Amino acid sequence: MQIRLALPSDLPAVRDRLRAVFGPQRAEHRMDPVSQLIKAVISARTYDEVAWAAFIRLRAAFPNWATLTLADPAQIEPVIDPVTFAEDKARRLPILIRVIILKRGELNLDFLKDEPLDEAMEWLTRLPGVGVKAAAATLNFSTLARPVLTVDTHVHRVGGRLGLTPRGGDRTVAYDGLMEQAPADWDADRFFELHWLLKAHGQSICSHFDPACDLCALRDACPRIGVGRDQEGDVVAFRGPRTLPGEEAGI
Repeated sequence: MQIRLALPSDLPAVRDRLRAVFGPQRAEHRMDPVSQLIKAVISARTYDEVAWAAFIRLRAAFPNWATLTLADPAQIEPVIDPVTFAEDKARRLPILIRVIILKRGELNLDFLKDEPLDEAMEWLTRLPGVGVKAAAATLNFSTLARPVLTVDTHVHRVGGRLGLTPRGGDRTVAYDGLMEQAPADWDADRFFELHWLLKAHGQSICSHFDPACDLCALRDACPRIGVGRDQEGDVVAFRGPRTLPGEEAGI
């Protein structure tokens, strides 16, 4: 099967090939959108296992998320440490919760289920500390189950190497480009699956500096943008500035 990269039909073909390697990806449990938003915020540039452990500790310390508005950042930081930038996240979380309550009159994001998708994304990204990745994760991974793709470090990198997103563009550019290419009839589950397949591929095969191109299920169609060989003939990514700590991690 040939993949004609950078065309609207590419994403289903990429998904199918990666599914054959990693298996189907399904959402077995969805959190409420406020919980998912908090999880996404503390997960930024942090390994998944570290972020999940921090989230569980935070939930145990603050069973009612609204009580975060009264918490001092000094109380929150040791709970979520060692996530990357724990001090900044501890300072921003109470502000984030306060802003949601001020905007909505309650700590509830269920209204986003019925908003036009672009407006829902815009509403979330206007919140302090919420970027396009956290907004998309909130909409897609939570009980809102909206048809939107979460573009993390791995999805961004793999999409760029495949030529599906512009080289050098930021995540917002990558998100816009990938969403434009997605079939109009894709539901939340299909976007969820594509995210986790691309993420698994990026973590295990299409890694940041030493991609295993010989093992790649997409190797016959991939233009390998940004990837070459060193003087020893080994496949490597073209060297650039290294990522910040934790940037090679999950959502």
